Amino acid sequence: MLNSYLEWTDEKGQIRRVEVVEKIFVGRTCRGIEESKRIIVEDPRVSRDHAIISTTGLGLQITDMSKNGVWVNDVRVAPGSSQGLKDGDLIGVGDAVICVRCPSVALDDEDMERTRSGPIEMIVTSLVADVRGFSALSQRENSSQVYALMNDIFGMFTTIVSDFKGTIKDYVGDAVYAFWDHGFEPREEQALLACRAALKQLQALDQMRPSRFSGEGLPMGWGITTGKVTMAHYSARAADLALVGDATNLAFRLSGMANKDLSSPIALCSQTADLVQDILPLVDLGFFAVRGRAGQEHLYGVRS
Repeated sequence: MLNSYLEWTDEKGQIRRVEVVEKIFVGRTCRGIEESKRIIVEDPRVSRDHAIISTTGLGLQITDMSKNGVWVNDVRVAPGSSQGLKDGDLIGVGDAVICVRCPSVALDDEDMERTRSGPIEMIVTSLVADVRGFSALSQRENSSQVYALMNDIFGMFTTIVSDFKGTIKDYVGDAVYAFWDHGFEPREEQALLACRAALKQLQALDQMRPSRFSGEGLPMGWGITTGKVTMAHYSARAADLALVGDATNLAFRLSGMANKDLSSPIALCSQTADLVQDILPLVDLGFFAVRGRAGQEHLYGVRS
């Protein structure tokens, strides 16, 4: 097979292949598309027409057309945008994993950095998990032990975010930043998933402490916010996805206050609380001034 092709395992456990000639459509139905040009994924999270994989002058690219997202190598493609593909890339669509094979295409790194995402304004729930006392830990522990501990925490938290259908955006120093996009209207489901992911992370951290923590321990704080952000790329690299907005900044601020200035280890903004208050038991923490922000924020906690 000289042309690029896609390989995946179907619901019967059989390995399937389809050659990419111009375009391949991926979705739950792909109505009107002939069988040789479509990949059907029977998953309720997959849109009827979820994504298109097409050939370009530089190779393959994937275009997201879905509500619940497309992942390439565990990194979410910016909604509505296109991203270049290379040999060996793994595309995540619902529960399906599609492997990209490009035996006759050899692209250099500069070619693969060609993808851009135009600015897209959308509603996002942001979750920031901040390790408290990291400097003191680094001072009293061997660097290899600190690395092993943080690697365990980041790995565990990443798995939990994935389990709750979120996207890891960054590992920022001693913090993990993830998000759940709502599209253009606030959705209870997305905010609820973020809150439950934080609760699961808190529970998992408590289970780690007896065997992995020494000295004064390693407390953490979680900040969860919901609001409008602009999703785009600052540079030419597809990996440099940016989520710019007040809600993003507030999530980082709240993670630094939680379990410290606030009595709850998980701090929610009022917008997030409005979306989940009928399902999760919340604690009204009151109004607080947040560093770097005018006025006060009405904050809430989540009961474990």
